[in-house]
Amino acid sequence: MSPEQITRPILWNVGLPTKIAMYVLLAVSLAVFGYGLSRRIKVWRRGRQTSAPLNLSAACRRLLRHVFLQRRIARIPWAWSSHMLLFYGFIVLFIGTVCVALEDYGVFHFFYGTFYLTLSCLLDLFGLGFVVALAMAMARRAGVTQVRPSSTPVDAAILWLLMAIGISGFLIEGLRIAALRPDFEQVSFVGWALAGAWARAGFSPQAAVLPHFAFWWLHMLLVFGFIALVPYTKLLHFLIAPMHIARTPEHASGHFSPVSLEEVEETGRVGVGTMADFTQAELISFDACTQCRRCETACPAWNTAKPLSPMRVVLDLAAAGEHEGSLHDSVISAETLWSCTTCGACVRQCPVLINQLGAIVELRRHLVGEGHVLGSAQGALRSIAATGNPWGLPRADRAAWAAGLDVPTIDEMPNPEVLFWVGCAGSYDRRNQQVSRALAQIMQAAGVKFAILGRHEQCTGDPARRLGDDFTFLEAAQANVETINATGCRRIVTACAHCFNTLSNEYPDYGGHWQVEHHTKFIADLLAAGRLQFAPGAETGAVTFHDPCYLSRHNGGADAPRAVLGAVADKRLPIVEPEQHGPNGFCCGAGGGRMWMEEDIDKRVNFRRFAQLKATGAKTVAVGCPFCMTMLDDASKNDEAAGIAVKDVAELVAARLA
Repeated sequence: MSPEQITRPILWNVGLPTKIAMYVLLAVSLAVFGYGLSRRIKVWRRGRQTSAPLNLSAACRRLLRHVFLQRRIARIPWAWSSHMLLFYGFIVLFIGTVCVALEDYGVFHFFYGTFYLTLSCLLDLFGLGFVVALAMAMARRAGVTQVRPSSTPVDAAILWLLMAIGISGFLIEGLRIAALRPDFEQVSFVGWALAGAWARAGFSPQAAVLPHFAFWWLHMLLVFGFIALVPYTKLLHFLIAPMHIARTPEHASGHFSPVSLEEVEETGRVGVGTMADFTQAELISFDACTQCRRCETACPAWNTAKPLSPMRVVLDLAAAGEHEGSLHDSVISAETLWSCTTCGACVRQCPVLINQLGAIVELRRHLVGEGHVLGSAQGALRSIAATGNPWGLPRADRAAWAAGLDVPTIDEMPNPEVLFWVGCAGSYDRRNQQVSRALAQIMQAAGVKFAILGRHEQCTGDPARRLGDDFTFLEAAQANVETINATGCRRIVTACAHCFNTLSNEYPDYGGHWQVEHHTKFIADLLAAGRLQFAPGAETGAVTFHDPCYLSRHNGGADAPRAVLGAVADKRLPIVEPEQHGPNGFCCGAGGGRMWMEEDIDKRVNFRRFAQLKATGAKTVAVGCPFCMTMLDDASKNDEAAGIAVKDVAELVAARLA
């Protein structure tokens, strides 16, 4: 048999009238598809244009990581396995269809010999993987895995549609092979097996002709239906997600885009109030949502019965594409927006790089601009603007925590090795003042030449920016940058994860370029350099570490606190991890300005997190942020019977100093 005889007839058992009908139906399905896509494009064009250039090499790297390797989905092995089989099965089957079409149209003549045999084998292999992947997806929605994607009737129908397409394709192949029975078709192992089953059932080759024709039509109708449905269902993410990933840099979740005062004066717009206020890229991103529910499952607000679902926010905005007028209350409720702790778990989990957090904060900015802020949070914003701290306490008392410690101010020590940024909580809150004292003692023990700003320091503006009040934030940022730059200090250490994030990630937008270190990293370096000595200590119980969102998730700082605790342990303080830890840790509930908001006692995020930490069996909860200290210390007092102490990492180190 010559190589050109090793092939199969294109559209076997399909006459010219049927072929014409097929192309008519294809044209109809493409028209329906085109109409749906044009409606989405019309929605995208409503957004503001941006002039950010596309970095081609970075776009290719993102496509490799998040489309072809699907790195974020790989965090759930079952989901990654099914999604990879589905993704590559779809691609290979599409390539096979294109090859058949090119051969049929006479564009190329290559569909024979080794190429045909190889492609036939691959189509069966990846087609089988496609069907297996769909079965796995159905199993996930039935509860096989803990994190389940959305499972509406439409979602289930889409899976069954794809399953029917895959199975009918194999049946067509099997019946064609049963009718023609060429030996070389053994490479099509699924179709060959089905043809063998047909023969073993006692049916003649001729008897396969009519069923083949019927299943061929069924397959075509299902495929055309699939094409037509894409722009109207979650299937659209097949097209939009790669486009969005290619053109959208991975967002630094700890950095919020600054508000342009010139743009505000020119447009009168603050934040996002209507669909047209989003950028075109943001509107496109909403259509990229896969409805996998990873963001929702990770969200502390959703997990404590609050009305916020990051996925629902994205889907509601996508559904409101042609909505005219304000989005607030009619599309997204204020209560939903104020529920966000800005922990960034949604952004980290999203497999298609949607910035849910950015959308929520932009919507908050509009609310603040319109004067709609919850009462207690409004008081904190006013206090930051008036006195430089959320509690409205005197600036003259900012260094009172250091009484008796001989801690120099910048006026007394103009050229320190390190500027100790104390922060509002470390300066005024009695519990967190103990952390400031502990860190000062550590630096003194290590011989570090340091100073504090004292009355010259004020709030970084983090609560204001997270609440959506960028004007209050801007005033604080400009004042602090001017103050710090005037000192000449280039190295800053702080025990506040929120101050650390703001100083290092957001102040560069305003001229603040310094080496900013979280105190756990600073202490870890002191220990590594041998600048701290520990005295022998008594046997202690186990300790668990609660990761601050603005350290471990937003800034990748999960290792340093564990290195410090490991050094403190000295075989006396075993470290146990809660189920959710590191970058995947569960929020304490204080971020996003919620530190200053009232909350129902049965919906408190800090109580939920404390229960997780308690489940480790540890008698000490170590923290690395004053917000976390406040929230978890409050939770520990609500559960005094547990006998769990909440300590900052610096306090545990200071207690061991020689």
